[in-house]
Amino acid sequence: MKLPDLPRKNKRIEADITPHVVKWFEENWENSCAIEIKVGKNKVLPHQEVALKKVAKGTFSYKIPDMGNRICYDVFMLKDADAFVVRCDKRICSVLNVKNNEEFTIKV
Repeated sequence: MKLPDLPRKNKRIEADITPHVVKWFEENWENSCAIEIKVGKNKVLPHQEVALKKVAKGTFSYKIPDMGNRICYDVFMLKDADAFVVRCDKRICSVLNVKNNEEFTIKV
């Protein structure tokens, strides 16, 4: 006898804040950038840290997987671009620029 699956509880906190952070950068940041958004005390994972450093101090390219969806293009590349770790607590976010270690705060 198979037991029914437990209901999935999605943690939507990061997904809920992401559009607000993206909008802030679209309206306030001139350059191309990569943004890693964290909510609360979530940590930047090692592979994320490596990718952000490549964006800020080298070249990072990514092949967008073809998963049966219509996509705009196959690959994007960021060269010597800005890279940010954005940590949000509700609508106040602390932003770290990986390129120069500068921090600032935004309200989204």
